[in-house]
Amino acid sequence: MEKIEKQEVKILQTIGDKIWAFFNSLKLTLTVLLSLAVVSIIGTVVEQGKPLEFYAKTYGERISSYVLTLGFHDMYHAWWFFTLLVFLAANIIVCTIDRFPQKWKASLEKRVDVAPQFIKNLGNSASFTVNTINGGDVFSVKNRVIEILKKKRYKIKNTDVSDGAAVFAWKGTAGRFGSDIVHVSLITILTGAIIGSFFGFKDYISINENETVNAPKSNFQVRLDKFWLDYYESGEIKQYNSQLTVVENGKDVLSKKIWVNEPLKYKGVWFYQSNYGMAYDRIKEARLVLKDKKKNQIIGEPFVVKWLEPFKIPGTNLAVNLAGFVSDFGFDEKTKQIYPRSPEHNNPAIQVIVYDNEKPISGPWLFLNYPEIFATIPNTNYDLIFMGYQGLQYTGLSMTKDPGTNIVWIGSIIMALGFILAFFIFNKKVWGRIQKAENGVDIYIGGMINKNKIMFEREFSEITACLKTEVTQK
Repeated sequence: MEKIEKQEVKILQTIGDKIWAFFNSLKLTLTVLLSLAVVSIIGTVVEQGKPLEFYAKTYGERISSYVLTLGFHDMYHAWWFFTLLVFLAANIIVCTIDRFPQKWKASLEKRVDVAPQFIKNLGNSASFTVNTINGGDVFSVKNRVIEILKKKRYKIKNTDVSDGAAVFAWKGTAGRFGSDIVHVSLITILTGAIIGSFFGFKDYISINENETVNAPKSNFQVRLDKFWLDYYESGEIKQYNSQLTVVENGKDVLSKKIWVNEPLKYKGVWFYQSNYGMAYDRIKEARLVLKDKKKNQIIGEPFVVKWLEPFKIPGTNLAVNLAGFVSDFGFDEKTKQIYPRSPEHNNPAIQVIVYDNEKPISGPWLFLNYPEIFATIPNTNYDLIFMGYQGLQYTGLSMTKDPGTNIVWIGSIIMALGFILAFFIFNKKVWGRIQKAENGVDIYIGGMINKNKIMFEREFSEITACLKTEVTQK
């Protein structure tokens, strides 16, 4: 029984080692990074988050079926994209854990007493002899070596040995961990990206002036109090502005003027000024005039009818209510439906409800471009002429909520710190051995650096030159 348990433990250890080796593989790193690069290109080419019919119309039925099946239409929420991120995160974590203990152990190790031969074998080393008359004894030489290294901002450990003294100096240990800090930053950024991908959203809403709409995926509303344009002296548009108010539980809680690059933020949701225009299905008011059909002449002055506010025509028993508008009149003969062909005001038309002594008698459509095409008030001598209108401005708002943004920012700051440590802080180590000799005191000094060897060669040359000068002169 014990033998079987040992075999099971061994099998589990083997499986665990294989899994660890898989995630610790450079091949996995390259494969995941290459895959992310390829699918990111695809995600740039294929427009994201569009209605399903958009892809069939744009790419054709066959290609669009592949796009939708593989999730390229919403790539950053696809299970396989999430899997790639998880594999990359696991790869970074395993690689960091695998290499960190050795770095940490090496950084803590402070070997002071090393043999002269060890120093000679270092990449940068020097040795010379100081006679006791000029240089003094071992103790005084050791102190001078320490003073010189301290001037270079090295931390020092020293010890006395049987035949002299040993010195170990180091600085820039933190630089060894720059890559590990960058790895931590990558994990942090990936975590923020995953949180933003699954719990955040991007959306778009358009709001007419004085209209209140529900903010998508939120528990509050937004009202457009005013929209206006600012112009340059030349007449060109300088800026477009919206005065927005956030309404929650029926109360105004926040009001702010926004423009391009100056958004409104509330409960983690950002509202950006995206575009603007005239509403295609509503207007503020229309200007009408009454016409005598028999005499073919205008009666009285033009009058203004506001949206959904009945207006009694002076001198008559008639009243008019403005009940409908389309920016570009279209009519579907199959469904008998009226619809706007486009949001552009190419062929504007209004629907009015005409009342005679408060009784509705007709609901005709009036055309601005064709004012007399249809009879509008049956069984009377009157017609209504559509003379003009005041459109209703709307503002287009891009909405975004990304709860992972702050995490990504933290990761970016950590990454900047990691890059500073990795590229500007270098781990330098210097060993010195001072021992008695027949003609005086022998000095052996050598050093190493984890990167940027050319810079260290210059510094080491300065240290040795200073030692030769100061020690022999004092």
